[in-house]
This record gives sequence, C-alpha cells and structure tokens, in this order.
Amino acid sequence: MSGDEAAVARAEEGMGTARAGDQPFDYVGVTIARCVEGDAIVDALCEHDGVEVFENASYCEVRARDRLRLDFAQLSDECGFPVDGSLIQVVMSTYYGRIAMTDDAMLLTHDVHEAVDVA
Repeated sequence: MSGDEAAVARAEEGMGTARAGDQPFDYVGVTIARCVEGDAIVDALCEHDGVEVFENASYCEVRARDRLRLDFAQLSDECGFPVDGSLIQVVMSTYYGRIAMTDDAMLLTHDVHEAVDVA
C-alpha cells in the first residue's frame, strides 16, 4: 500500500466513511469552532436526541443520522444569548449534507428533496 493509499485508509477509518459493501454513510453534520459561542452551541446540541459530538482541539464535529436541525429560538434559550444564522455561519467552519437556512433554523439533511422543500 502506497503512502497516499495508507493516508486515505486512515482518514476513512477516522471519519467513519462507508466502504464498498458497507452501509451508506448517511450522516450530516457541521464543524463548529472552539470559542465561547461555539462551545455553548455544542453543549446545547449535545442534549438533543440522536446528536453525536466529537471534540477536537480547535473544533467540534456535531453530527446526526439523516437530518440535523438547529432551531435558533431553542438554541438561544439553551445558550442564554441570541443564536441566529449569522452566528452559526461565523462559528461554523464546514458542513456535510444538504443545507437549508431559514430565519428560524438551519437544516442539514441527507435527502436533497427535503432540503428543497424547506428552502
């Protein structure tokens, strides 16, 4: 196995990427920077059913199977400060899945048709 192949294999192993014959990778998620606001949002999301959080030194990966909804009013109540789409975009470094942003929430979904229906 070449060095490049080994690096890809390690990356797939760490990220849980589906391989041939495995179940499809149907997670959606967002990486959020480690900062006061980002940590508060991640702490609030930890309490939601079906949400998994993986902490790293400079960011946290928040993911869920099939769909992840960040309801701004609910997050604002849980965090104690206003959370809206602008703040999410500031603390978010990347996402995976189909994204739809409204005034009330950000939705990440595995199904492209669901994202279109929200937007």
